[in-house]
Amino acid sequence: MNVTVKLTGTLVARTGTREARVAVEEDATLGDVVEELADSYGPQVRAGVLDGERLRSDTVVVRESVDSTETLSTASPLENGDTVRFRLNV
Repeated sequence: MNVTVKLTGTLVARTGTREARVAVEEDATLGDVVEELADSYGPQVRAGVLDGERLRSDTVVVRESVDSTETLSTASPLENGDTVRFRLNV
C-alpha cells in the first residue's frame, strides 16, 4: 500500500524533501513508515523523529483527512492512501 508523508521544519532539511510517497505492507504502522523513510533518506530520519521505538517528545504526527486530523503513534495502523504529516511541536 502507499502512504503520502508530508514533512515540515528540520525534517525537510534532514530528508531533502517536503513530501514522499512510501510503499509499505498492508498491515503497516506508522513505525513501518518511519523505517521506510529511513531506508530511502538515511538514518538521520529515524534519529530525527524516534526516541527508541516511540516518537520523540517534540514530534507530532497526524493523519490528514478531509473532515478531521488524528494524532498518531508509532503503533498506529495505516490504510492505503493515507496522508500523514510530521511536524515538530515547539
